[in-house]
Amino acid sequence: MSGFKKFNLSKELMSALDRLEFTIPTEIQEKAIPVLVSQDGVDFHGQAQTGTGKTLAFSIPILQKIDLKKRQVQALIVAPTRELVLQICETLHKLATFQKNISILPVYGGVSIDNQMRTLKRGVQIVVGTPGRLNDHLRRKTLLLDNLDTLVLDEADIMLDMGFKEEIDAILAKTAKDRRIWLFSATTKSGIALIKKEHMSNPTSVRVCKKNVTAKNTEQFFSVVPSTHRFHALRRILDNQAEFYGIIFCQTKLLTAEVSQKLTKSGYNAACLHGDMDQKMRNKVITKFKNKSFDVLVATDVAARGIDVNDLTHVINYSLPEDQESYIHRIGRTGRAGKKGTAITFINRRQVRQIKSLAMKFKADIKPMEIPTLADVMRVKMGKALEYFAQSCGKEQTLNGMLDPLRSSMHDLSKDKLVNGVVNILSDRFLNADDIGNDIPDFSKLSSYDEKNDRSGRRRYNKNSIEQYDKNLSEIVLHVGAEDGIKKNDIIKHFLRSKVIDRKQISRVRIIKKRSFVVVCSSIAGKVIHALKGKSLHSRKVRVGLTNRN
Repeated sequence: MSGFKKFNLSKELMSALDRLEFTIPTEIQEKAIPVLVSQDGVDFHGQAQTGTGKTLAFSIPILQKIDLKKRQVQALIVAPTRELVLQICETLHKLATFQKNISILPVYGGVSIDNQMRTLKRGVQIVVGTPGRLNDHLRRKTLLLDNLDTLVLDEADIMLDMGFKEEIDAILAKTAKDRRIWLFSATTKSGIALIKKEHMSNPTSVRVCKKNVTAKNTEQFFSVVPSTHRFHALRRILDNQAEFYGIIFCQTKLLTAEVSQKLTKSGYNAACLHGDMDQKMRNKVITKFKNKSFDVLVATDVAARGIDVNDLTHVINYSLPEDQESYIHRIGRTGRAGKKGTAITFINRRQVRQIKSLAMKFKADIKPMEIPTLADVMRVKMGKALEYFAQSCGKEQTLNGMLDPLRSSMHDLSKDKLVNGVVNILSDRFLNADDIGNDIPDFSKLSSYDEKNDRSGRRRYNKNSIEQYDKNLSEIVLHVGAEDGIKKNDIIKHFLRSKVIDRKQISRVRIIKKRSFVVVCSSIAGKVIHALKGKSLHSRKVRVGLTNRN
């Protein structure tokens, strides 16, 4: 037997899979489903990225094992965001098409808790929810987990990064002792290891190979663009596409709203999605985007998590995300279901090494790309104008009689005036006057670098090869960051106290939420790491090592 048939699933599930045209399991499904379906009481950890089919990997075993005669919560799925909760529920409902009397309840904040309480009182078998609202129900005792068979923690590493550790611990404390835990994450961070150690018994672990992490159907590019010019660069890219249907990722809610507003004012069909929007508005935006009521969605990482659209042509990173896993989550939105996709990332000149690190770690081909020139954009726009004109010429009018006065007035015009009129009409419709102004930067000068030194003395980037960028530098990572109150001077003093490096040998310091990165000469990196091992910073011992980019 091949495909899903070899898993000995119920005829109801097989009928649903056939209707959905799911025939060949993905790698995570291939590895997870036999374990989760065939064994009772097994704890499980599946490491897999977004877009690898992990939702199906745990949904099928849950539905296979559910007892339809019992109106009790038998499975609880915890996910980081409302959007992902709704996506999981949608998948479960599709798979349960032929299973009668099954009850699945989404539980999340931003909507009435009373309706959820009434549904829980009537009895449900599967609950899918966010950590915060689930704990609200646990405190009110409207959600009882005494008869829980399976607890699924989906995207557990993301939940930990979002600060949900206490909520997850509270949920785990309320579950039945003999329940099984199915843990899914993209990474194996320290928090994941702690959950496995404290709450799981001899878990079976499977892992999707890194070679499958980046979508093979997605072409990946990066472009060096200063932040002050990125909106112009974004417009050039949008205007240079014959068809664009995609997501633009921004780091903050404020920037998301700003970019969306500027795009709308410039005539683009765009909308934004971020965490400050209420649930009703977020659902409305997502529905309209899926229906292609607009073709450009500007979103933050958290807000966009859980949006599953198979036809996206592009993902654009307005800036490089803080960690490599977020990059993979973002570009995984395009290049799905066998279709081609494009991912473009804007960086500054100092971030070329980070792109190199991504390419090496995930075995991806991330190519340098120049921002389209004004001439490139004009060619695309004029092509659209000519195509529109050709279609208009061959179109039959149903209002011929009513248009006779207009037709007769055209006969009185000379050929030159007719041509001039048509050109002006097409220009107004397809060519934006803003793109012809002198204030648009020359991107060929902004993003093209050679190996000569610039005025600042920094080594410049050769657009033809990221391998030529500072091979003699290494980056050291410390597992402490801004959330621990760490500042740049703290890191520098910590390094100087090692007495094996001086201030001039520290090239750059970068601090994010939970980690800090220091660029030094490769020749001294090993000595520094050895000297700092076991040393304390702000009264806590800090792990130190080389990043994967070296």
